[in-house]
Amino acid sequence: MGSDMSLKVTQRVSYRRAIRQRPVTRYWLQTVGVGVVLLYIGTLFGIGDVDAANLCPLSESVDISNGTQDADGTIEHDGIRYSPKQYFQDDSSIVRGCVCLIRQCLHICCPDGIPEGEPCPSGDLNVNFTMSIDGSVHDTRNLRDNANYHFLYFKPQCSGSLLTLYGDEYILRSDSVLAYGQTMYDPRHYCLQSADPLAYAGYCETVDAYAMHRMYSIGILISLPFLVATFVVYALLPEMQNIPGKSLMCYVAALSVGYLLMALMRFNVFSYQSNWCIASGYLVYAALLISFFWLNVMAFDIFWTFGGSRGRSSERRKFLYYSLYAWGVPLLIVGFVALVDNTEFVHESMRPQIGMERCFVSVEKLIGFLYMYLPMLLLVTANVVFFAVTAIRIYRMEQATASALSGDSRRHTKYEKDRYRFSLYLRLFIIMGVTWTMEIITFLVGESTWLIYLVDICNCFTGIFIFLLFVWKQKVKQLLLKRFGFNQAVPGRNDHNTNSTISTTRTTDVKTTVNAETRLTDVTHGN
Repeated sequence: MGSDMSLKVTQRVSYRRAIRQRPVTRYWLQTVGVGVVLLYIGTLFGIGDVDAANLCPLSESVDISNGTQDADGTIEHDGIRYSPKQYFQDDSSIVRGCVCLIRQCLHICCPDGIPEGEPCPSGDLNVNFTMSIDGSVHDTRNLRDNANYHFLYFKPQCSGSLLTLYGDEYILRSDSVLAYGQTMYDPRHYCLQSADPLAYAGYCETVDAYAMHRMYSIGILISLPFLVATFVVYALLPEMQNIPGKSLMCYVAALSVGYLLMALMRFNVFSYQSNWCIASGYLVYAALLISFFWLNVMAFDIFWTFGGSRGRSSERRKFLYYSLYAWGVPLLIVGFVALVDNTEFVHESMRPQIGMERCFVSVEKLIGFLYMYLPMLLLVTANVVFFAVTAIRIYRMEQATASALSGDSRRHTKYEKDRYRFSLYLRLFIIMGVTWTMEIITFLVGESTWLIYLVDICNCFTGIFIFLLFVWKQKVKQLLLKRFGFNQAVPGRNDHNTNSTISTTRTTDVKTTVNAETRLTDVTHGN
């Protein structure tokens, strides 16, 4: 179900007052007196003509001035006969027939830019149609083939914009009532739009169904400054710009772009099927993929750190390899998706259709799984393997090298820093990995589950969690004070080894033998 804009609902509030009885005789005299006055005023202003003027809304009438009138007052126009109680004269003395009193009127949703009332280009209106009240038995019918319908080319009156139903989400009854689950909408509260294979329906929701979408957008926008602050802090501090720091910066940058555009989508900033809608869909898709791949890089990097490298490469070259992977592979996937979406390379039913049904990948489950959730699932699985293997290696190393490390304070300090970095990344993965895992689960079981709200809450706090994990630290505070010339800052408890823990990382060569030279990566994420 898509949306242009959610609707606002005004709740009527009742007030309780003390009831004071009034004399019955006085009450009836007042009532009769008011009635006489109203009747007199009505006679002066011609209330007798109101019934004729209110036979039907002006928008549901047609000009029948050119019709043929019989002796009994019946007017025939375009094959429809209007009795005297089915037509009236408007303020311009034009005779108008209430066509909706004779035919079943259906509103047609015309694209923006077409004046209301003018027929808009429209193809077949195929709908799931039922003759039964409960809709248990239905078939597909083209409403254009039924002469009993009259089409009104304007949207129904709503307090806001219309919410959209896809053709398989509703059933049209023979009395023109639209059934959406247990909710029924009369013809004045929905409109139809041609689509293949089944027509869309825009309906007036009686509750603000998209209030949660706006709250989600606000939550993401609140989290966004923390992501930006994390990126800025790492950009300002050269000491933090080793491989772990640069990887985090890339991850946070991609996540920031993705979250910003997702929030704008939830606010319905981009028009349906507009160029901005399509462009933002591809950008969000790319940004989310890039963030997944950079999280995968961080998981692999810590796995490689504790796995022992077979050969050495410079930090610059190592980060170049990481960048080619984490930026290049997502861009290749996006390029492939764009190719598939805009050519005849695959069947239309298997295309991602970004920007068509909504400003993102199609809501069709198979399409969403292939293009979005399958890459996510593979990367989350790989991250689980990396962290599990790393945890096992750390445990074994602690058992094998405990005595050696205790005798060498320098190596012990480096080891503690690497293990602390592992704990940081593990917490980051738990925050993001579990969130995206629940996202996959809710996608498979349906968004009606309560898990979707838990996922949204986690997404809203992601920026805050990352900021607290990687920025809100005493050492980072000291580096910022030093960066801006406040050297008189009081050193923290670990200030004596700041230089060693902030220095540029080296390729690690961790062995399980006690006598081997143990080189562990110096990292910036100390306490």
